[in-house]
Amino acid sequence: MSNYQKNFESIIAKYRLSLLKVAATFEADPVIQKDLLQEILLAIWQALASFKEQSALHTFVYKVAYNQALSHVAKESRKKNYGGLTENVECHASDIESHVIALKSTENLISKIRLLPIKQRQLITLSLEGFSYSDMAEISGLTKTNVGVQLNRAKTKLIQLLEKRQ
Repeated sequence: MSNYQKNFESIIAKYRLSLLKVAATFEADPVIQKDLLQEILLAIWQALASFKEQSALHTFVYKVAYNQALSHVAKESRKKNYGGLTENVECHASDIESHVIALKSTENLISKIRLLPIKQRQLITLSLEGFSYSDMAEISGLTKTNVGVQLNRAKTKLIQLLEKRQ
């Protein structure tokens, strides 16, 4: 067992919310999101045994997560289509109205992201997580230049989708 596998719980604790977002971006059904998250966590656990520190840990974790999510989408697309979302957001009783507004905004954004082509979905969510073009290139398998082009296209399309009333 590698040192990274021994520290698996702390690694997952650090990236849990981001991994939940990955699952939500690729799967709309809350039940299937949980299944996808479990698949992602298992894939990360297995991959940590071979982590050679050639990239940052967060880049490695996201690359494994996105590869697993892409495999999931490919497998599910052979079965049927998907739609809908629930995201876990901690709620404070003193701020219910703000929570509801934030949740609806988040649901709207993620539902629009889900309409983008898969590669653009991946780049938008990585961008929202604050990844650099270099990290996005490593995770996605694209060149830095292509990341910039695809991300710009994704942002333009996402703005168009958000401006539409549905």
